[in-house]
Parts: sequence; C-alpha cells; structure tokens
Amino acid sequence: MSRWKYRARDEGVARALAEGLGKPYKFGEFLAGRCFKSAEEVRAFVDFPIKSLPNPLSMPGMPRAVEILLGARERQALVAISGDYDVDGLTATALLTRVLGAMGFRIMSRIPNRLDEGYGLSAEAVREIHAQGASYLITVDSGVSDIEAVLEAERLGLKVIITDHHQLPPTLPDAAAIINPHLGGGWEDTLLAGVGVAFMLAWAVRNALGAEAAGVGLVEQLALVALGTVADLAPLQGPNRTMVRHGLKFLMASKWPGIVALKRVLKLDGLNRISVKDVGYRLAPRLNAAGRMGSAKPALDILLTESPYEAARLAKELEGINKVRFDTQALLVGEALEMLEHDCQASARTVVLAKEGWPKGLLGLAASRVAEKSGKPTIMFTVQDGLAVGSGRTSGDFDLFEALSRVRGHCVSMGGHSQAAGLKVAYDRLESFKEAFESASREQGWNHGENELLVDVVAGLTDLEVLRPHVAEMEPYGQGHPSPVVAVKNLTVLHAHIAKGNRLELRLSDGLSRLNVSGFNMVSRLEEVGQKADVALIYDPDGYIYGNSWRLLDFRHPRDAAN
Repeated sequence: MSRWKYRARDEGVARALAEGLGKPYKFGEFLAGRCFKSAEEVRAFVDFPIKSLPNPLSMPGMPRAVEILLGARERQALVAISGDYDVDGLTATALLTRVLGAMGFRIMSRIPNRLDEGYGLSAEAVREIHAQGASYLITVDSGVSDIEAVLEAERLGLKVIITDHHQLPPTLPDAAAIINPHLGGGWEDTLLAGVGVAFMLAWAVRNALGAEAAGVGLVEQLALVALGTVADLAPLQGPNRTMVRHGLKFLMASKWPGIVALKRVLKLDGLNRISVKDVGYRLAPRLNAAGRMGSAKPALDILLTESPYEAARLAKELEGINKVRFDTQALLVGEALEMLEHDCQASARTVVLAKEGWPKGLLGLAASRVAEKSGKPTIMFTVQDGLAVGSGRTSGDFDLFEALSRVRGHCVSMGGHSQAAGLKVAYDRLESFKEAFESASREQGWNHGENELLVDVVAGLTDLEVLRPHVAEMEPYGQGHPSPVVAVKNLTVLHAHIAKGNRLELRLSDGLSRLNVSGFNMVSRLEEVGQKADVALIYDPDGYIYGNSWRLLDFRHPRDAAN
C-alpha cells in the first residue's frame, strides 16, 4: 500500500477551466491539478497539429549538418549511419536510412553488437566504416561522449555529424556538427528521444532540398518516432506529444511489411488503435530483444525490409528471441533479488550489484526490476577481464545522471540521462565507486524510501463514467503525462476474488451505484480486503479488454486514510 498524495489545485482555476471548455467540474479539477491555466492551453494540448512542431533549423548544429549533407549528396559520397541497439537507436537509424535514401543519398547503416562492442561509437567501428568506403558518418542516439572514436574518424578523413539526445559530457567530441537538444536554442526542455532528433534532421534536409525532395514522404516516419520515443520513456509533452500522438495513428495504418508482420504476430492487426501500452509492452520488447541477446540486425532489418515474406520470417525470429530473453531475464532478476536480500544493507540509499557472467544486454531490465522492488536507484554490473560493465535505473525522482556525474572520476566511461545510464568501472575500483555513489545519493536529497501514489481527483462512482470520455481526449498518456488517477472513498466491498491473469477483482458499491474493477499483480493482497475500502483507480485506455476503463491501482481501509 502506498502513501496517497493529492495534487494541489486552485478551485477557481478548476471552475474556470470547466466552464470555459463546457466540461464537468471534476474534469476541471483534473486539469487544474495538471497545472493547466486556461481553456486555450488545454485546446492546444489536445489539438497540437504537426505544423505546430518547431523549425528544425533552430536546433543548434542543424544548419551546419544540413550544409555538410547537401555536399555529400552532390558528390554522391557514401554516408554511414551508426545507430544504437535499443528501439530508440534502431528507429532513428531506420528513419534516416529510409528518408535520406529516398532523397538520393548513398547510405549504409550499422548497429553495434551490444555484447562485443558495448554502447556507442568505437574507434574500431569507425575503421570498419571507413574500410567500406564511407566519407561521412552520422551517429544517432549516441556519439556525444565518444571523443576517441570521433578523433579516429577525423584522422581517417571522415566528416562526423553527431545526433544525440543524452546529457552532455564536460568535453564534447571534435565533430563537424553536433545536434543535441541539450545544447540550447530553446530545445533543452523538449527532451526529444534520439529518433526525434533524427526526424528533425531528416525534416531539415528535405526542406533544404525543396522541390527535389517533394515526393519524399516524411510524416509517415512518425510511426518510427512514436516507437522510439515511447520505448525510450521520453516525456509525452511538447513536440514529443505531437509526434507520438500522430505517430500512433501512422503505426496503426502502416503498410510497411515489417510493421504489418510484427502487428500480426502480436495480434495487433485486428485492432482499431495502437496505444502507448501496446508500444511499450508488446512492440518495443520484441525489437529490443535482438540487441539484448546479441546482434540487433534482425530488428533493424524488419524496419527496413520491403519484402512481406522476409518481414514474416523476421517477426517470428524476433518473437523467438524475445521468449529466450524473457526466460533469461527472469533468472537474472531472481538472482539479483536474492543478492539484494542477503548482501545489501537496509540503511543504504542505493543498490550496486556485480557478478561475473551476468548477461550484459539484460542488466538494464534487471536493474529496473530491482529498483522497483527496493525503492532505490540500482546499478548492476557484469564483470569480465577486470572491467565492470554496468547499467543503472533510477527510483522515484532521483536523478541518476546527476549523481553519476559527481562520481565520474571513478568511471572508465559513463553516459545517459536522469532515469537510465550505462557505465564502465575498473573492477578493482568498484568498492570505492559504490561508496562514492552512495554519498552522491545522500547529497542529492531525494525522497528516499517514500512510495507515493499521486491522486488527481477525488470523485464518486457516478463521476467515473462522466469523466471517462473527457480524460480520453487527453491521450496519449505516458512518461511525463501519466494516466489520471481517481480516488473513490468509503465504498462497500460486495465481493473480492482472484480472476484469470493474476488479477484481484473487486465488486464495489456506494449504496446507489456498483463497479467491478481489476488490479494486476495484487493476488497477495486478497487477505487485506475488508468490508469497506477507499480505492485508487487509474484510467486505462485498453481497459475495455477487462470490461472497464478504470483499473484498480491501490486500496486501503478508510481508517488508514492518514497513511
């Protein structure tokens, strides 16, 4: 059971919003709690047309990158695109490969092998790219920390354009152009994913070519932007929200063989919508699995193939790889949780676990599960040849990148953002790193150990169906714009049981109305159910599968309301 915290709101603003929009007052309360100030602001948030996206040329580094690429096209020089093996990097690589190729560029693309090469651009990869005849190199979703690799590229005569969205290191590579929202120009608050930055580059190049690229489709590439942005947990606000909202529609309607095949394997092809949850829990894991278990080539190939037969084969291959990934991950998480119980001090504010032989590609997923279980930021390392290679995930509002930046001197390399990071530490310095990271967490002053549930609105049962169509207008929900949470208090529990799919199902009444709600992974809490309950319900766009768009998130006895 979590501690329930209620969003603060100005009741006058809530009333004005409801009246200005012609909506129920409870919806006005929801909007005011989400910090909307005017009806016009809400309409802009809901409508956000594609044309509202900012001019890509205003992003620092973009004009120079476009100039360089136009020169490459004119000379018909080979341009290499070097991506990353996660969904963000894969979709960014596929997007630039598709669009630049359609605009007359000579393109080759490359994804590093996570297990052999690790994250980012390496000097060895640069030499391989040069040996294949490339004269230009574009990095996507990586590159901003790869100083040595960029130096090697420049030594070999390769012009390097870095497109990245990760936090900036103290020293930037000496590339011909660097495109990164964190460089400023009004873009630093957009928090674009790597594929979003790639889309902006493709857009800027197409605009520069004018009539020569008039027949090149760009908006349908928002399907890839939606995939990568949701998978990378970028906040669904500003440009990200616009691109994902439209991108989900293109994803649903896409005729690309690879997308069609993936949807068919996952039984998404018969639906009339693709949701953020479908991307995050079904499509993205299949694309991610290949890179986590070895080579990400099948995942990139399925995003680029024009053959329905090849797409069908690749979709089945990815499904098989994901099954192996799932089983292996379950074993890793179990082992990590056992270590957490026996080897970690309860008073510590961070978790650092290391073991030889842990699969490198699954460390991030396992760290996420451990962080969720422990309520503490977690870094997991696999040890090989005197080097600890790790992946970290945050907990709560802890800024992982900021804390790791404080201990950068203990790392061989480090990169990432507030929620996730990758790093390498010499094994003989692992204990000193662990102590320094623990100290950095204490200096940050975050809300350690507090498991809070943020409630948007307190309502009655009769308000739920009234609210549903209005909160639906505010989709898509996701990172940075979470699904609404409504508290309904002092209900009578008519029945409670465990339903198929590991669900706790409650039948509730307020004396006039009744409601059936399901909660996932709450089987162990059946014995906590009493005759009365306060319930916290979350709006679930896909809840129709279980008969209700409001899903049980938490419950408590009314006497526990102070907790």
